[in-house]
Amino acid sequence: MKKVFMSLAAVAFIAAGSLTVTSCGSDDSTPDPVNPVPAGLKLALITDANEIYAQEPFELSIKDADGNDITGAILLANGQETDIESKDGVFKLNGPEGDWTFSASYDGKTSNEIDVTIKPSRAVSEGTGVITYNGGTMDIDESYIVFRGLFYKSQTDQTVIASWQIESYSGNTTAIVRFTTPTTPAGGDQYTYELPTATNTTGTLAAVLIGNNVDGQTNENVSVDFGTTTYADRFFNGKYIGGAPSIDGKALSVEFEGKTPRVDVKQKAGKNTISFTDAKKTISVKSNDIKVLETSL
Repeated sequence: MKKVFMSLAAVAFIAAGSLTVTSCGSDDSTPDPVNPVPAGLKLALITDANEIYAQEPFELSIKDADGNDITGAILLANGQETDIESKDGVFKLNGPEGDWTFSASYDGKTSNEIDVTIKPSRAVSEGTGVITYNGGTMDIDESYIVFRGLFYKSQTDQTVIASWQIESYSGNTTAIVRFTTPTTPAGGDQYTYELPTATNTTGTLAAVLIGNNVDGQTNENVSVDFGTTTYADRFFNGKYIGGAPSIDGKALSVEFEGKTPRVDVKQKAGKNTISFTDAKKTISVKSNDIKVLETSL
């Protein structure tokens, strides 16, 4: 997979050549003089180190000094807190490719660190499609359906919506068609979002990038049609179309038919960093972590 364009800027991750896992903690009673680790929390990798791929779930265990499973520990990724908590001694997560350092905090203590290199995604699109832009037609090399997270509809409308985008590649050209689907409050800070169908999508942005440069974008008359597309095992199956009749006078259409992987991306409000998330139809999110849906890349 190339890049996932997520919000105000593109965040690219460097693909790892191999996967390594290293424990930075120590069981010795003598603390490490360089990087002391408080006694009491032990973080370990459960999943086979050779079987960790982008957007596929993997597991870490967290135990206290007596070997008891901990529920409610907070996972840290590259030193930043995520919203993932352990349950019965296990963190279940997935995330983007790259080098990550995980640790956990609980009851004022911090665990040892685990270095994990997540391999590039094994999920690739299978099918055929075309990007039509400014009168030219290009065959699609790769296509993805990206789940971007939950947002407020606008500055004045605090309706919570789910944001998605079609992201298709042809050579050096990237076509992006962003859209939303409805959500339903599920109690507390939880929302249940709808997967895209033929009738529940609202187009919000269409854009074309040449390399990393935005060639054009628009919020006007953006359309998305998922037709009879079905969803199972993190893949959309069927045909979908998206685009806009004019991006600075250039028409854009993206059309793909086949099997398209879903990619999950979740950002904490105000931070240009990626947190890890499971693919669930019900999301727990604090109100101060919901941003207003942006109108540009």
